[in-house]
Amino acid sequence: MKKHFKGFVAKVELLKSAMASPDKNGLNPVILIGIAGEMPSKCVLSGTLAENMELEYGGVYLFNATETEYSPMYGRNFRYVRLSEKLNPIEILQSSDYVGNLKVVDVDSKVSASEAELETVETL
Repeated sequence: MKKHFKGFVAKVELLKSAMASPDKNGLNPVILIGIAGEMPSKCVLSGTLAENMELEYGGVYLFNATETEYSPMYGRNFRYVRLSEKLNPIEILQSSDYVGNLKVVDVDSKVSASEAELETVETL
């Protein structure tokens, strides 16, 4: 399973969910909406982390993510790093060309991609 995501472009939005609640500092969580590159499916950040990273709602940034220690409560965890300042439209296009098409990797899947392909072939 992939443990490091070198670069992806994502838009930062406020997480709008009935299950979303403010963190211990009273800040609402954010979600990273992928635009380009390969990114993990776990892309919700605490409001405090987003504030510390100086992320703005609606802003588009270049990120990377590296897997950290597994949590029995939350499962696989990732450390996100903002690699750029807020991108303008031309920079978004240039970054998207560089990192490639969007691919969201399901990091909660219990089955590896090759095993899933084998299961699909066997059922045909």
